[in-house]
Amino acid sequence: MAAALSHAEAWSGDNVMAHLNQASATIDCQSLDAPLNTLAYADQQVRREWEQQLHNPAATAQEKTDLQNRWTIVDADNLKALKDIIRTCGWPTSKAASHSAWLLSQHADRDIAFQKQARDLLEASVKAGTGAARDLAYLADRIAVAEDRPQEYGTQFTLSDECHMQMSPIDSLEKANARRHAIGLPSVEEYEAEGRRHFIAASCPAQVN
Repeated sequence: MAAALSHAEAWSGDNVMAHLNQASATIDCQSLDAPLNTLAYADQQVRREWEQQLHNPAATAQEKTDLQNRWTIVDADNLKALKDIIRTCGWPTSKAASHSAWLLSQHADRDIAFQKQARDLLEASVKAGTGAARDLAYLADRIAVAEDRPQEYGTQFTLSDECHMQMSPIDSLEKANARRHAIGLPSVEEYEAEGRRHFIAASCPAQVN
């Protein structure tokens, strides 16, 4: 789970796509904060809408399908734009741009080879003092889950349906909490409780195990 990026503008689907095209049209390696923030905002906007649908019992099946289709398009276009940026510029050197690039990489689940490339670049950025260690933890866990390996930080959960959320396997709860504490993340238990508040549908029973 990643915090939504703030933005004053309310975007429609068409408006998001227009901004995506604008962001990737010209790449200036010295000024990546704004274009990457644009892509990251589109990433978060479609996910905010999905979360709102979860808590809206009146949402229709067609509305859910339409949003899922738009989500797929946004992620695919974001990935293409991010690949172009990294191919041209390497990993971003500002903290803000690095965080946005991480967010887009985190959601590039259809291209694990790229996620691994991003992880390695982000790891070097963390060592250089630009990238965030917590971003690296999320991406490393994401890749581990995709490869059926235990995660080390307990950042990844699966939703089997709108009422059931379960943590993907971890190597050790005690070790995961120690690692999380070392990089300023709340405990696995606190994180899971927050996830349930956000991602369990309003129509579900109050207590779901």
